[in-house]
Amino acid sequence: MLYHAPSKQFTVPLDSLQSSAACLRFAIKMIRQTAGLPLEGGERPAQMSDACHAEQAILDAFRMLGIDLGATRAGLLDLRNTD
Repeated sequence: MLYHAPSKQFTVPLDSLQSSAACLRFAIKMIRQTAGLPLEGGERPAQMSDACHAEQAILDAFRMLGIDLGATRAGLLDLRNTD
């Protein structure tokens, strides 16, 4: 994020946003793999585990920053093609 003094605004380069989104999708993938949860997504778990709560916190934090990772609820992201 950069502060542009003449306009008194913050700017965020697109590549920074893309990199951030990729990093967080990877973090969610690792959380799911560690917890033995499926990567394909599409189902919201009936009972939220600690891994689900961690995923939800990541999704919520990015949504508050205006970044849509592709889902708003834990368990819904398809992470099979995430590196």
